[in-house]
Amino acid sequence: MDALRHMALGCCVISTVAGMIRVFWPENSFAPVINAVLALYIITAGLQMIRGTNWQDLATEVYRLSSAAGQTTEDFSDYSRELGLSASAEAIRKVLQQAGIQAVVQLQNETCQVTLLHASDRSQAQTILKTSCGTLPYEIIAGGENP
Repeated sequence: MDALRHMALGCCVISTVAGMIRVFWPENSFAPVINAVLALYIITAGLQMIRGTNWQDLATEVYRLSSAAGQTTEDFSDYSRELGLSASAEAIRKVLQQAGIQAVVQLQNETCQVTLLHASDRSQAQTILKTSCGTLPYEIIAGGENP
């Protein structure tokens, strides 16, 4: 990791010096000389940085970082299942709404609970839920006192 830090520091120093020369001395008669000295300085600093770098440690560190990145995968299967169940409950709510059944659809303990506004809609809702729910468990709760 030290090798990476030294390379990054070298690049920063080179860029800073070049920028400072350009900012503080933008237009002058010595521009070709400054550019030549700057180019030589950049080449010299780059060669020192390359020569001073421990390439074996650098390669080992990069390999370690790349192999460590692949091992830290997180398990999102529970979250994925929860999203799927939520989407299923929302789809059931829409199907019931399209059929003209007023109901509240909630997901409780991985079971789709349907609370009907009108108890008379129970048989039609049961038929729709049998065909629409698939493997999702559901429960119909006759809500409200409306006939």
